[in-house]
Amino acid sequence: MSAQRSSRTPSYRTAGQWVAAVTTAVLATSASSCSTPDASVSDAYAFLDLAMDTCGRGDQLRLPPSYLSGVPAADAPEASYVYDVAVTTIAYTARGTDEDLGRARTLAASLVSLQGSDPDGDGRLRNAYPCTAPADSSQALTDASSTGNMAWAGLAQLQVYAAADDSTADAATPDTAVLDAAVRLGTWIHDVTADDRGTGGYTGGLAADGTPILWKSTEHNIDVAAFFLMLASATGDPVWSERAQSALAVVTSLQDPATGHYWVGTGTDGETTNTDDYVPEDVQSWASLVLPGDATSRALDWASENLLVGGDDARGAKVGDGADPTETVWYEGTAHLACALRVRGLERDAALADELLDTLRDAQRAPQTSSSAPSLTDGQSSSGVAPRGVPAASQDGTAGGDSTIYDALHTGTTAWFVLAAQGSDPFSDDGRT
Repeated sequence: MSAQRSSRTPSYRTAGQWVAAVTTAVLATSASSCSTPDASVSDAYAFLDLAMDTCGRGDQLRLPPSYLSGVPAADAPEASYVYDVAVTTIAYTARGTDEDLGRARTLAASLVSLQGSDPDGDGRLRNAYPCTAPADSSQALTDASSTGNMAWAGLAQLQVYAAADDSTADAATPDTAVLDAAVRLGTWIHDVTADDRGTGGYTGGLAADGTPILWKSTEHNIDVAAFFLMLASATGDPVWSERAQSALAVVTSLQDPATGHYWVGTGTDGETTNTDDYVPEDVQSWASLVLPGDATSRALDWASENLLVGGDDARGAKVGDGADPTETVWYEGTAHLACALRVRGLERDAALADELLDTLRDAQRAPQTSSSAPSLTDGQSSSGVAPRGVPAASQDGTAGGDSTIYDALHTGTTAWFVLAAQGSDPFSDDGRT
């Protein structure tokens, strides 16, 4: 990642003030309680069930493949990316039926198994595994461990722990192994990626060869802040709130005062703002979800005004400004944006959130086939509901750097869709059901 100018800390709020302001907001009862699901949500959950059951059944440890069609499924039909597994797990806790929570616990147990059997045994996970791999972490598809992916896995573990600890939920007694696994992930993030350069925060993790990734990602530090705040609540240990403050310092320093949007991160020096790369959608939406307030509201407004593409009847978000000259609709990002608007809940947000959700439903209704699962046209989940997922993008296109997004049925996008449709904040462990 390259950079051009030094990072700047906005004058309107310090990171310490943000921690004081948002700890209560993130951990208190959220205004984003789930609404009554519609048929498209039921169909989407059926798709997640079917994806999860391609690699096992019942209580058998397994992961859902990330893609069930298109180029990714053809190239690696059993590949499960930890981020997608985490978002799927959180989506199950959001609806929170007995079956959903059982599935969430199975996914959490699978991550615990992978973490416990990791060859290095230092608390990390790897970024991707075969969907059948939870009994043998040595089968990991990559040796890389990205900070944001580790934080999302920890968030998923804590959502499962919180769901089991909720006296209103019909769930099993909280599994301390899940909480312990989350603590180990948080400890790995802090021990391996904490950085004292610039405004502090956390670097990108470890590359596949074990080399430290020296740049800092705004997205990763948002993820870490949410994870550590939730860890502070779950463990009662204030050290996690202190560590969240370090992540938030990076986030605040990377907001552009003129536009309100957040830059993608820093250069490898850990302090120079990277203004050469695109401005990403996910950072704007996720910041609004994790840190509600005027500062992040500006970023969400910027994304709503600058990152929508498509016709009047099917608008959606693109990956970022200038990231894809074909203006491919990124359905996952569309779901991020819809979710953030619904959670913010201002009067002006409702129409755009509904429009974005309609775009996602149109994509869900398109003819679907799968290269790695039973037929998505004729098959049914265990609940008897027709499974219909949401593809990651409207066509194969360009993401940031040398990454690609695909017109491929995607568990991560489908999970984000059900979160958005239910108005459920994946970064909050309250209002889950």
